[in-house]
Amino acid sequence: MGAVNRFYRRARFFVRRVVNFDTERVLQFARQSARLSKAPLWWVVADMAWCSVRYETTFENYSEWDFRILKGRERKTYMTDPKSFHLSRRLNDNAQRAIFDDKLQFATRFGPELGREWLDLGESDAAAFAAFVARHPRIIAKNPGGVGGNGITLVESVDIGDVDAFRDRLLADGQTLVEEVLVQHPDMAALYPGSVNSLRMVSYLDPDGEVHVLAGVLKIGNGGVIDNFSNGGMYTMLDEQGRALHAASDEEGRPFAEHPATGTPITGFQVPLYDEVLELVDRLARRVPAFPYIGWDIAITPDGPVVIEGNHNSGVFQSKPSVSGIRRGLLPRYRAAMRF
Repeated sequence: MGAVNRFYRRARFFVRRVVNFDTERVLQFARQSARLSKAPLWWVVADMAWCSVRYETTFENYSEWDFRILKGRERKTYMTDPKSFHLSRRLNDNAQRAIFDDKLQFATRFGPELGREWLDLGESDAAAFAAFVARHPRIIAKNPGGVGGNGITLVESVDIGDVDAFRDRLLADGQTLVEEVLVQHPDMAALYPGSVNSLRMVSYLDPDGEVHVLAGVLKIGNGGVIDNFSNGGMYTMLDEQGRALHAASDEEGRPFAEHPATGTPITGFQVPLYDEVLELVDRLARRVPAFPYIGWDIAITPDGPVVIEGNHNSGVFQSKPSVSGIRRGLLPRYRAAMRF
């Protein structure tokens, strides 16, 4: 019965992919993958379609983890976005999802671990906002429901001018969460000072009360004010001591052994205060037991790590074979912790 259900789920996923087929987007990923081998483009597209059924990959997954050059036994080891989504739906209580979907609810629930002052414009008056701006040289305004770095404005307080007019504009744009900008640890700033370079720590709280770190990821900005992969950023994987295993790569698959803006080496970079990061993740993972599978965005400040947000759809991060030389994904680690 389980095998039938898996086949039905994969077939349904494939049909949805066909219905929502974006030719240009698919060809973009296919061309990236085709550059890794001598296979013609039509063959790569066919292989992408096969992998979407056989391994539950998205076209983005196929390109990001170089499935074109992997053997079948290697492809089987990769966690994919659809697999992660199914796990999230099965393990996490959807009735409490708003804690993570709504950044204002998250700030209220996890306040002590945020490490920064914040203000709800919808629940405060103009005087409170003016005082907030006066206290902080830089502020960041967010849409509480925004995802992927969208709906974010970062400003220097001295550049605001008419504070009341600026507040009205934020309210009109739905950017009702305002925060002071975190000052990151100097080692993290040395990578790239234009954004807060964060960690994505994927955790799972098992039924016995043990917290498993399934993936540790170093995300780095590159030309923008946020480090998201979809906004020009890059990432690399961390080992169990918080050291970057290999060069970072961006959405186009370009490798960066050093940061192009600062020249700081990325390969081998040691995340500062990593023991404290693991302690923080352990505390965070126990805070909402109804959501045992979460991806935490963590910033490192001079005083220690703090949480930026929690993602109930944790996202999937693994080493890119053509950049790292690593041809094994993290699915076995997920299976060992989650027992599936």
